[in-house]
Order: sequence, then C-alpha cells, then structure tokens
Amino acid sequence: MRLRFGALVGLGLAGLVAGCMPEPPTDVTVRTYKVSGTSLNSLERSLATHGPSVPGLSGRAFAAVETAFLHSFEPAQTGGTCRYNRNGRVGLRSEVILPEWRQRDSAPPSLQQKWDVVSQYAVIHEAGHIKISQKYARILEQSYKRLSAPDCEKLEASTLREVERILSQHSSEQQRFDDTDGPRFERYLRSLGYSTGA
Repeated sequence: MRLRFGALVGLGLAGLVAGCMPEPPTDVTVRTYKVSGTSLNSLERSLATHGPSVPGLSGRAFAAVETAFLHSFEPAQTGGTCRYNRNGRVGLRSEVILPEWRQRDSAPPSLQQKWDVVSQYAVIHEAGHIKISQKYARILEQSYKRLSAPDCEKLEASTLREVERILSQHSSEQQRFDDTDGPRFERYLRSLGYSTGA
C-alpha cells in the first residue's frame, strides 16, 4: 500500500476476514510492527524505518499482505491419461502486515483522527489485495481440474507452465490495484466528509 501514513486501530482479524469472500478457503492472520512518535513528522520517520518492504516499491510501505497459494491436487494415472483428483482445492494463506502505534493516546486529537482514517483504509486496501488473490485461486483451481496429459510427468510440466502464466497475471493485477489506488482513497475520504481538493 503506497500511503505514507496510517495504522490498524480498533480493527482486528475478524473484521478483515468478514470483508473477504468465503470461497476459496482463506486463512488470514495479522502481524503488526511498532511505530512511535507523537507528531506527524516523527510518525512518518518511524513508518519509513520500520514499515514492510514490498517488491517494486522504493522505500518502505505503510502496510502489506503476503499471500501463498496452497493446493490439495494430486496427479493420478488412469489408463492412457493422467489427471488431477477432482475434489482438490486451491486456497490462500495470507498475512497482513500493519503498523501499531502505541503512543496514539498521547498525540494531539487531530493526529489521532488522521491516523484512524488512514488506518481503516489500510485494512480495506489490503482486503482488496486478498480478494484479487481469491480470484486467482479460483482460476488456478479450474486449471488443475481441466488439465490432463498422456502421463503424469507431462501433466506436471504443463501444469508448471500454466501456473507460471496465471501467477504472472495475478502479480500484474495486484500491481494495477496499487497503481490505481489514488481515486479509491479519495472516494473513501469524501465518503467520510473530507475534501480532497481539486
């Protein structure tokens, strides 16, 4: 997430999971990192030092999500065809990384308000990344069920190519989601009654 300022305040794992679609199977955990400061400048310095590193992003991110695709498909040879078991699934294991500001109560109310606004949007934004991953988990699952080959060695080779293609599309869509986040964040601010300027 390419916001410079924000955190998780009063929003936990239950709220994040509730914002995600129930299928495919998704295991979401939250990990926090500590930031300090009682002014905007000191908070931004702390975020820039301790925030998560994200591939393709210079500097540190405010928040991030790390996702792994997991599957339960096994190849089986039947006669002259190797296919994957039909009851296999593709699921996700996602870890959301968010800042924890322990000095919030000692900061000016205006800074607390800014923190709360952006921190809540961070949870929404990272849930959006998880929803994209869920979409590609479904695509991967359909591919496993569709693929077949004369033998299991050829099936695994064609599966590797297909998975690489799908994961490349997944990465591109995640990048587009970040690249086009500005208007979504402005709409979020306007929904709370903030003016975003011209």
